[in-house]
Amino acid sequence: MKYRYIKWEENEKCAIFFPDMDFDIWKKTQLLENDYANPALIIASHLKDKVGILELFEYYILLICGKSMGISRWECNNLILLDTYSIDNLSSPFSLNTPKPTYISEYINVLGQLFLAGYIDFGSYCDEDRNKIDYPSNLSYYKEDKYQAWVHFRDNFFYKERFIRELDGLETLDEDGCSFILGDVSWDTPQYWSQYNIWVATTPKGTKYFQEILAPKFYNKYKDLEVEIDDKGNIIRWIGEINR
Repeated sequence: MKYRYIKWEENEKCAIFFPDMDFDIWKKTQLLENDYANPALIIASHLKDKVGILELFEYYILLICGKSMGISRWECNNLILLDTYSIDNLSSPFSLNTPKPTYISEYINVLGQLFLAGYIDFGSYCDEDRNKIDYPSNLSYYKEDKYQAWVHFRDNFFYKERFIRELDGLETLDEDGCSFILGDVSWDTPQYWSQYNIWVATTPKGTKYFQEILAPKFYNKYKDLEVEIDDKGNIIRWIGEINR
């Protein structure tokens, strides 16, 4: 059967992936990598040029980090990496320190660009207000030089793989057997960072950019694209063109 690649969702002001996909087919494809309808397979099988891939990274980050279901902050866990290891054909999704250039490193660079532009922010503290994202403790306020704040965070969170820590790991437990990677932390104590206490969110500036500029541009580029998939979940062919 043929399926649309994207559809414009007026309520969310964005394009959503594979709106007509039958769930039984969806389960058979690599498209269901996680609950966020990961389009990594499409990147690998159709978007061959680097510009298109980086554009999709930017779109996807702002999409999954935006406000949804009444929640504005999201745990900064391995899902934020979009399973880019499948594009790089790495044996492990968590081997970020590789000797050759990878899309994972490109993806992390896009995260950095969005942070430096003020479109996303990272936090290490929050309260019960799930809509609140602007705290004095946010990474954007950590240093006078925002780039240095990003480098500190990137090197100690992503490249030391603190987004996939185990709660029962010996290095995460105190002498009483309690985990020290669950509570609020400081940016000065990266040894305590984890996916449980570091969050990411799209800022109001990022939401405006996403809804008014990036999402319409992205939709218009891919709105005429369809994919034919057989009943086993295999992609047979792509139909239509990418609008340049």
